[in-house]
Amino acid sequence: MEKLIQQMQHPKSGVPVKSQKTFLTMIPSVFTGEDMIMWLRRHLNCCEEEAQHLATLFCHYGYIFPVTDTRVLTVRDDTSLYRFQNPYYWPSQSMDPDNVAYAIHLTKRSMRNKQKHGLEEHEQQALAKLQKMLCDKREFIESQARDQVKIAKDRKRTDKAISDSQERAFWRIHRPPPGQVKGIEEGPKRNFQPSQIALRRSRKDHLLKEVKYLKKALNMCRVKTSQAIETYIMRAEQYHDNDPMIHPVLPSNPWISDDLTFWDLAEDFAENATEMRVRMWGLSFRELLKDPMGVREFEAFLKKEYSQENLRFWRACEELKFARLSELPLLIQNTYREFLTAGSAHEVNIDSKTSETVIKNIQSGKPSRFTFDAAQEHIFVLMKKDSYPRFLRSDQYKNLLASALQPEGKKKFFNFGSRKKTLTPSPKPRRRGSGNNDNDGEGAGPNVTHHSYSTGNLRELDDKSVVLRRDVNSSDSSLTRCDTSPSLSRRQERASSTRGESPRKSRQLQLEVPKHMSLNLEGSSRGETSCLALTVPSKTNVVAPWEGSE
Repeated sequence: MEKLIQQMQHPKSGVPVKSQKTFLTMIPSVFTGEDMIMWLRRHLNCCEEEAQHLATLFCHYGYIFPVTDTRVLTVRDDTSLYRFQNPYYWPSQSMDPDNVAYAIHLTKRSMRNKQKHGLEEHEQQALAKLQKMLCDKREFIESQARDQVKIAKDRKRTDKAISDSQERAFWRIHRPPPGQVKGIEEGPKRNFQPSQIALRRSRKDHLLKEVKYLKKALNMCRVKTSQAIETYIMRAEQYHDNDPMIHPVLPSNPWISDDLTFWDLAEDFAENATEMRVRMWGLSFRELLKDPMGVREFEAFLKKEYSQENLRFWRACEELKFARLSELPLLIQNTYREFLTAGSAHEVNIDSKTSETVIKNIQSGKPSRFTFDAAQEHIFVLMKKDSYPRFLRSDQYKNLLASALQPEGKKKFFNFGSRKKTLTPSPKPRRRGSGNNDNDGEGAGPNVTHHSYSTGNLRELDDKSVVLRRDVNSSDSSLTRCDTSPSLSRRQERASSTRGESPRKSRQLQLEVPKHMSLNLEGSSRGETSCLALTVPSKTNVVAPWEGSE
């Protein structure tokens, strides 16, 4: 950015800088936003939007600033006037805009002409706050402000106007008014300059430290990137079903449904554990130790094997890490006396090397939360490789899985459209022209045409039977009737009374389907029917109510 600014300030090939006359005043050393955007488009070979965006970035970082409207830090593609900032105020100079310098600037402006250099409302509040904060440096601030005002009186009027505008633009960037975004981010400050860092690297002691570190790095365990990625993928697949961000929690999300069942099931010591919770214990040993309910079940299993002291020692070491500093000496003595002293009631089994490390840490005289880390790691590996696999193979864990709860999703209050309709399966219709289509009578079983029963405009029958009638004028009928049915005689009477009605009404009475039906299409051949046996030849023209002619 600074290279571009230097090229733009070139007297011949740069942006044309000249004095502009506005009303009765002459503004020196300014350029228009239109000239700057045109220069950027010509030298960078970019479009107008990119050139305007780059010019706005120059304004936000303080390399240029507006002269007329100082509150808007956006470069416009018009005749708005802008001015280059003095290189002394560039961000690369690493100027520290501290409170003392800002207080001097505000005090100096309050001593000058209020019409030209008057303070704005937020600047007056900032000055009053700084005067309280820097009350011990008030004399120094006022003396510096008076000296700078005297020096400014000896300058020319044009130079004085340019320097004042540059200084005000600098503080507007670093101390913006309320509502304006600060473009420059203040990162961490350096304790040493780059030259000092390079000088330290050339010293002998620094080089020896670097060699020592590199020798240790040779023995470090390193993993290939491909292997690390495969490990992450395997872990993601392993915990895929237990991730609440991918799978919704069961029975429902309490933050959405206001149902507190999930919190009751997720308590540390719930009455019954869920199946997902029990299966999590089998993923890894650390997942088992994270869950208080899993620790309780694992401790009950270790009691049966007379090795619960391992888990008790591991838990004592964990409590030691989060204990108060004043309680550390007493807790260290109690833990060592209970678990590591020879002949104690709950002595754990550790090797001699680990025991020497623990004794050395205790005798160092400095109580630490990590005194028993070596012994704790040894016991952790012992439980992970020996007790944990046997716990997963035990009947106790299998019984927990068998008796675990499986919470179901919360049912909707309004169950519109969620219930699936059970449609009656119908066999595939035979194609036209296929053989054995004109077989009637008893051999018509394979050639029966089945009709859809999903009709909503059909009459429900009482005797759970189906009656399909052909046209009244047709004499062919393949219905095998049962004379013992009392409802059949009533339907025959109704059918005889409708012979004089219109064809459309008669067709509407041709098809009747019960609500709960049981069809026996082969009943006519067997001779076993409860009420009605139905065989419909494929050539029979059965008309549905919606297929009738007007």
